[in-house]
Amino acid sequence: MSPSPSSRSVAFTEVATTAQARNDSGPTLIVGTSDASQATILRLVPGATASGGRVMVAVFQGQKTTGGYSVHINAIERRGDQLVVRATFASPSPGGIVTQVLTAPAHVVSIAVADAVGIREAILFDDRGYEIARMTTT
Repeated sequence: MSPSPSSRSVAFTEVATTAQARNDSGPTLIVGTSDASQATILRLVPGATASGGRVMVAVFQGQKTTGGYSVHINAIERRGDQLVVRATFASPSPGGIVTQVLTAPAHVVSIAVADAVGIREAILFDDRGYEIARMTTT
């Protein structure tokens, strides 16, 4: 997906990253535009803390059976009433030596409340441009 004339980059700040999120589903995107969604992020990501005047954006890779996985938010754009989140999903190399433990990678950042006003939908793309997840905000 290429940038449209009405898109603009959204600045974000690191909040937390973990390999042990409490999310055992597949790839997921949560934008904390409500108290409930902010609370969900805080519950799912150990070490994440809310900061006043900011909206958290969380990307989850889902549960994996070994170590060597990670997710990293690279960019966020605002396109009208959409928030477009781009992230890199890393996997261990074939035949690589990894820990034999369940992991659930997540990356959480925050954006200014002003950048989230009027958002109706958020879309997560991987670094190859494939849509990974989509959510409606409330």
